[in-house]
Amino acid sequence: MLKIYKSISILISPIILIFLLIRLLISKEKIQSIIEKFSFYKIKRPVGEIIWINGVSIGEAKTAMTIAEEIREKKPRVNILISTSTITSYNLISKNKKGFIIIYSPLDINFVVNRFIKFWNPSLAIFIESEIWPNIFSCLKNNSIKLKIFNARISEKSYLNWKKINIFSKQIFTFIDSCFAQDKDSLERFKKLGVKNVKKIENIKFLSKKLEFNKQNYINLKEQLQNKRIVTLFSSHRGEEELFLNCYNHLSKKIENLFFIIIPRHTERKDKIIEVFNKKKILYNIRDSQKSKIKNNGPLIVCTFGELGLFFKLSEVAIVGGSFSENGGHNPIETNGFNCSVIFGPNMENFIDIRNSIVDRNAGFEVKNLDGLNKKLFTILKNKKLNIKVQRNFQKLCNTLSKTSRTQLNYLLK
Repeated sequence: MLKIYKSISILISPIILIFLLIRLLISKEKIQSIIEKFSFYKIKRPVGEIIWINGVSIGEAKTAMTIAEEIREKKPRVNILISTSTITSYNLISKNKKGFIIIYSPLDINFVVNRFIKFWNPSLAIFIESEIWPNIFSCLKNNSIKLKIFNARISEKSYLNWKKINIFSKQIFTFIDSCFAQDKDSLERFKKLGVKNVKKIENIKFLSKKLEFNKQNYINLKEQLQNKRIVTLFSSHRGEEELFLNCYNHLSKKIENLFFIIIPRHTERKDKIIEVFNKKKILYNIRDSQKSKIKNNGPLIVCTFGELGLFFKLSEVAIVGGSFSENGGHNPIETNGFNCSVIFGPNMENFIDIRNSIVDRNAGFEVKNLDGLNKKLFTILKNKKLNIKVQRNFQKLCNTLSKTSRTQLNYLLK
């Protein structure tokens, strides 16, 4: 099965190249990203040991940076190579000035992977969360390079898909030397798929640093939004903006100076979101640069990058996107360090243990639907003591679990 997969990956490589070139035309790839995804580099390999950390998208890349910083403290002379797949995540982690090597992740094509391993020759590979790549895993094993998965997560759907090709999956998952799962369900699924060394750890995302924001931008927006009661929906997906606007229509009649902010997960969806506003005949504001002004009392659609911290700082409540759709929810821990309560919907499969911890410790709010969101937001915004109490519980939870996570990570990196 693995030989067949390797052959197929080589055969379809021209199609993949064409696909990437199409993405280049619509600005979803760069010349650099395409070249590096095929394992060609303008930079030279540094002398000495290299540890490779692969975090595919934004969330995983942030976790990769956290792990990289912990390794740097313990092993200052080791070179750290961080790879990621998207332009957005690449730009984000490239801002870090700690001397890490940042590249685009290699495609899981046999000759590409072989070139990658030959060029970088890492002593250890650390993958973040849920990326399973047969050619990469096989090549690492063939070159006696240990493979560890940190913050490992596998959904029920992915697990069942791998089980359908059990002969193949049993081989691939045995290539994993160590797997550190972020939740109990993932731990059991990895075991059943053939990983021998699996342990449960606290989510490494608890170690993430507080999001930064531009203080002058905060002052400017604070002046424009005087006395506003601000609620932010962050990392939203298709369908969630409409639900949010229905909530806005309902609550704006009951709560004075209510102001809603929408931060879509993918800013290229801006036109689709505007269509929803126009359909409902609701005024809106657009923030597509730091100079954008608030022109009316309608919700603000944020299309800038890297300003989550700014809007958490402005908000009384933050609503987790992806939790009201089938996307499994996004990271509620990103609100840590800001005085805003967290609300999430019924679909938090991507962060199930974090969701359970928040609910169990009264550190946030879970709602099932639009009606529940309306009622909960009204309650929070009318009950300041409740809001403050839940915020404090959330801070205590994050502080406690971050200490546990750091202790575990230090042990695992020995």
